[in-house]
Amino acid sequence: MTTILSTEFRRGITLMLDGVPHMIESLRTSGTAQTRHKMHVRVRNLNTNRVVERLFAENERVIVADLETRMVQLSYQQDDKLVFTDSETYDEMTMTAAQIGERRGFLKENETYKAFYLEGKLLDIELPENVALKVLDTAAPQKGGSQASYKTAKLEGGLEVMVPLFIGPGDLIRVDTAERTYICKVAE
Repeated sequence: MTTILSTEFRRGITLMLDGVPHMIESLRTSGTAQTRHKMHVRVRNLNTNRVVERLFAENERVIVADLETRMVQLSYQQDDKLVFTDSETYDEMTMTAAQIGERRGFLKENETYKAFYLEGKLLDIELPENVALKVLDTAAPQKGGSQASYKTAKLEGGLEVMVPLFIGPGDLIRVDTAERTYICKVAE
């Protein structure tokens, strides 16, 4: 089993904590020149989708999960289950809405995603950095509005983000999946 120091942590690395795979969502360091540095890490349990904050010493070694990555396509959604098809083997695998969590609003049918497997079992789906989503509902667009003025918009998939005043219903916009924020309007 491979181990790494907490100083080598990066966003997206999967660690084995207490025998359970956890993916690093975000991290920051604290400490001064006189004190030892600590790594504050926000990790998501890949089995339960629960996010917790953990603290690691700078010289602490942690086991890295030996994950296999493959490309999968979201075939369809049925009730609270999402069915993915492996691009190589065409096997169907399901994930529950609870496993996907809030990221469900970014998933679109027939789109391809990077999937993580542990011991042959589908564990998680990695979202792209940004996705294009259609605005379903928002206030009427205003011409000549300030770029600093925003309004709420409901997007396909049930996601709500703040958008500039010139965005209207039916527009296609690009959204940052990590920050859940508007990036730009997509030319159609």
